[in-house]
Amino acid sequence: VVAQTVVPNELIEKVDATTGKRSGGKRAAKNVVNRLMSWGFLLGVCLGGLQMLLLPMLQKSSPLEEVRQAAVIPSILASIYQIMNGLVFIGEGVMVGCGNFFQLSLSTVIATIAALVSLNTLPKMFGLTGVWLSFGVFNSFRLAGVWLHQAKNGPLSEKALAQA
Repeated sequence: VVAQTVVPNELIEKVDATTGKRSGGKRAAKNVVNRLMSWGFLLGVCLGGLQMLLLPMLQKSSPLEEVRQAAVIPSILASIYQIMNGLVFIGEGVMVGCGNFFQLSLSTVIATIAALVSLNTLPKMFGLTGVWLSFGVFNSFRLAGVWLHQAKNGPLSEKALAQA
């Protein structure tokens, strides 16, 4: 939600009526995006680290040893995915804020197809861990969509900023 509102507000170039000083614009919005992505990464690392620290509590979640054992690797994967989630959620908010709904939709459709394909294959090979690996596939494709938007073809990519 922050990226959806802050980025469009920063895109608007403003001129102070008394000093004539300009602020905002595409370069300023790109700086905001970079800051938000850094915060998303940092918060993802912190949340994932906290989940890893709490992993021993998992052993108290069920009286059945098989259940506790089956949950270890998915819990580790979920912790690692928090880093990706921090970047993806900010990046997709930037896409919304820039009005790039088509690219966001296309990225989500491709990620969903990849997740469905992986859900059809990975659980057969890895069981419950395969389901969580499929979730990782989904978020990896979403992260790739965010990267493409920010680095290659979005309005705040270096190529677009150089043309402005």
